[in-house]
Order: sequence, then C-alpha cells, then structure tokens
Amino acid sequence: MKKNLWVLLALSALIAMFVIAGCAPKPSPSPSPSPTTEPTAPPADTKCPELVSTEVVKTYYNVCSAGSCGWDPVCSELYSGLYSTNCCDAVGDPIGTGAFKIIITFNENIDPIKSSCVLNPLNWVIEVTNPDRFEKKLTKELGDVQIVDIAIDGKQIIVTAAVMEMGDHDVWLLTNEQFPIPYAFCGLICNIDDANSYANVLNGVGMVPPLPAPIISGAIIAPTVADEVYWKLSSGCVVSDELGNWCCGYDGKDCCVEPICETCAPCPLEGSICQ
Repeated sequence: MKKNLWVLLALSALIAMFVIAGCAPKPSPSPSPSPTTEPTAPPADTKCPELVSTEVVKTYYNVCSAGSCGWDPVCSELYSGLYSTNCCDAVGDPIGTGAFKIIITFNENIDPIKSSCVLNPLNWVIEVTNPDRFEKKLTKELGDVQIVDIAIDGKQIIVTAAVMEMGDHDVWLLTNEQFPIPYAFCGLICNIDDANSYANVLNGVGMVPPLPAPIISGAIIAPTVADEVYWKLSSGCVVSDELGNWCCGYDGKDCCVEPICETCAPCPLEGSICQ
C-alpha cells in the first residue's frame, strides 16, 4: 500500500512540474539587425540648359574709344543742315546713344567653350518692332541693328547691340508743298521721353536750317507703346551646360520698359522709372 502511495505522489509531482512549465512565458527572440540601405545617387543631369528669361535694357556705349569704334552711326555723314538726329552732337560727333543689352538667363551655367558659336554675331537674328514707329520693324539683317559685343557670364548670355532707324519722312507744309525730312533716330523707345524725342526727330524739330513753313499734314505722333526686341539663335548654334548637355533653336523677346511692364502686348509707355 505504501509503495503505491509513493508512486502516486511521484506521478503527481511530475504532472505539476509539466503544468507549471507549460504556463511559463516563452522567451522573446532577440531582434535581428535591420539591413542597412546604401544611399541612392541623384539621377545624372541629362537635360540641356532651359531658357528662364529675356530682359532688354537701354545702355550707354562709348562708340569710339582708343581709336576703336565698336558701333559708329557715322555722324560725319548723317549730320548736315538737313538732319535732325539724336545720334550726334552739335558738331557731328557720336554721343553714345542707341545701345541696348539683351540679357538672356538660363537655369544653369553655360559652358563658354562648347557654346562658343553664340559669340559669332552671324548666328543671331535681332529685330526691333513697334507698330507706332514710321519703320515698323528694324532688323540686323537690313543693317538697322548692329551687334557690338557678346559675352557669356555664368547662367547668362549678354548681347550688347545698337539700333538706328534712318530714312526719309515726307510732310506737307503750310506753303502747300511736300517736303522730305531725312532723319536718323538712335536707340530704343522705352518711355515717354524717348517717344517724344522720336517724334521731334522725324518731324524736323531743331533742324538747321529750320523747315521753311509749319507742317500741316504728315507729322509723326509720338509712339504710345514701347519697342519690343526679339532675338533668335541660328538652328545650328548650340547652347551647352558644363556637363556637355546642349540644345539648339533658342529664341525670346522682351519690351524695354521693365520693371514697369512684365509683358509685351504691346506695353503702353509711361514716364521713366525715376519720374
């Protein structure tokens, strides 16, 4: 009897040990380390330079310095008793008017070696248009516009040019006669002062000798809109960034009245920025 009792007690103890072990919490596994990710390199730049803006501003150019003339309106030929012009002074010397800059900005630096074709004036088309001018369009092709200098500076290509409208304007005088006024007007029309000067030149105001009689018909009215300057690079001229990405066929335009106007539609003239 005692032997059976000891066997039962031993079995009870074993069963209790198994039950306790089964209720114990399982040990949590140690976390495995996360795999390290290598940083991804940014995608390579394969885009050619993008044109951001075109800005046109008037500038002064010393036409003849140190015996070199980058742009000379040939005042000795223009200036006579018949000409009334803003290109020359009273003794027929150039006064540095007529010049302007086209500032072309891209979204990245331009490589001056790979883009060297832009330095050749023959690769440029430049046109100055204004519906209120006597000559509605002035072009480099016809010699009205001349390029003085071209420079590459970081993200910008800066073209310095000059424009001169020259021709004959017929008016009718109080004496009932038709009278031709040969004229030459240098520079862009960017504000009211420019517009009034343009009208005076074409109407012979200040001409020496003066008109023999007052004008009764054909007088030019001062323009009411600003000049628009359009530029275009030839189809074979590339603009390249510093990584060698390039494109062709760039062009743009702007009025010369910023920051007064942001668009050419055309832009109405106002006084100069300082007035």
